Amino acid sequence: MWRLIVNALLFDIAWPLCVIVAKAWLIIPFTILNLLIHLKFVANLHGEPLWLACILFWGVSIDSVLFHLGVLRNESGSPWPPLWLIFLWLNFAMTLRYSLVFLQKNLWLAAILGGFFGPFSYFTGALLNGTVELHQPLWQSLGILCVIWAVILPAFAFEAKKNRQKEERT
Repeated sequence: MWRLIVNALLFDIAWPLCVIVAKAWLIIPFTILNLLIHLKFVANLHGEPLWLACILFWGVSIDSVLFHLGVLRNESGSPWPPLWLIFLWLNFAMTLRYSLVFLQKNLWLAAILGGFFGPFSYFTGALLNGTVELHQPLWQSLGILCVIWAVILPAFAFEAKKNRQKEERT
């Protein structure tokens, strides 16, 4: 139980740090420290580094497509996600098999929560950070994010459960 609490608390620190502060000199050391704590004290599955790399890959790929399509826009005009958003994906990946483990038991709940909190996170992040904005009309961007997150969060939860079961058998 303490692992879940530590995992959730570290993400509760990571989200505002990545989104509001968004300074590489602070995000990078914190994420490295979070990753080390996660791998040493929280993660108890052999395949955790590969899992994190896969979620990071898919998250950054999805965001890159959203930037290229103009659903999300970068203040700098770059069609790529900013560094803070990439590090946010890595911090999020660390929660999927631990503090968000309850989503593995109910994929419909994962879809509902993903469809609401995914877009809400981008919307709030855009408001607080200012370096990323959602395409106008806003309802269109939020709708696209809602559909994407209603699909990817249960997909991630399903994969997390499948990976956990596989690793527990070996």
